[in-house]
Amino acid sequence: MLAGGCALNSSFNGKIAGRHGFAQVFVPSAPADDGNAIGAAWLSHAQRNPDWRAPKGPASPYLGSTVSTEPLERMQAWEPRLRRLAPQEVATVTAALLTEGKLIGWVQGRAEFGPRALGNRSIIADPRPADAKDVLNAKVKYREAFRPFAPSILAAHAPDWFEHYQDAPYMERTLSWKAAVRARVPAVVHEDGTGRLQSVTAERNPRYHALISAFHDLTGVPVILNTSFNIMGKPILHTAEDAILMFYTSGLDALVIEDWLLVK
Repeated sequence: MLAGGCALNSSFNGKIAGRHGFAQVFVPSAPADDGNAIGAAWLSHAQRNPDWRAPKGPASPYLGSTVSTEPLERMQAWEPRLRRLAPQEVATVTAALLTEGKLIGWVQGRAEFGPRALGNRSIIADPRPADAKDVLNAKVKYREAFRPFAPSILAAHAPDWFEHYQDAPYMERTLSWKAAVRARVPAVVHEDGTGRLQSVTAERNPRYHALISAFHDLTGVPVILNTSFNIMGKPILHTAEDAILMFYTSGLDALVIEDWLLVK
């Protein structure tokens, strides 16, 4: 297990996991001061309650705030492009928009605890076009061109796409793409052939898993581009109002908040 701010070095974590023979390397979703505070609280609780045992297994990173859909309900009176989808439609409709090259803001459930967007406060895109990274930077993120975007991948397919694969639920390590697949997802392949991946399962995030599965059904690619829902220099958003404002003031093509869809 790695913790502390140094454990946010995804390249280092990937080298340990892939090349040095460890059966497993675990890095929590918030390994720096934020997560250390929880560890200190657990330690204090354990010292005061000797019979208490900490929960076993990885903890959910979705511990943050939820969003209210009330602003969207009010918007129906004046925004004709807004509609509410049936829950079973959300994944398939969103996946279809991705295949059309749309840049989509995706807000679901509780926010992530830690610095990475893990499918609940994300901007998502189709990773197959070679220029998707440049388009996303020009229209929404405004980041330096050399900075890569991350892939979210169905965990069941990840061993076929990454060398020396190990489970990476928190986007905490960088691994090498297999040479045969790199040309299929150029927007999420870094200059050195790596990607800072997030392994997605239905148990950890059912809605995000359903979305990537729907995209896989349409394209044969079990990967989508995932970056945090913010612009450079700003924090990841946490309210529906923040998401709506960014939708109208940036180059996003669509916004999905829970079951609500807003398109330009």
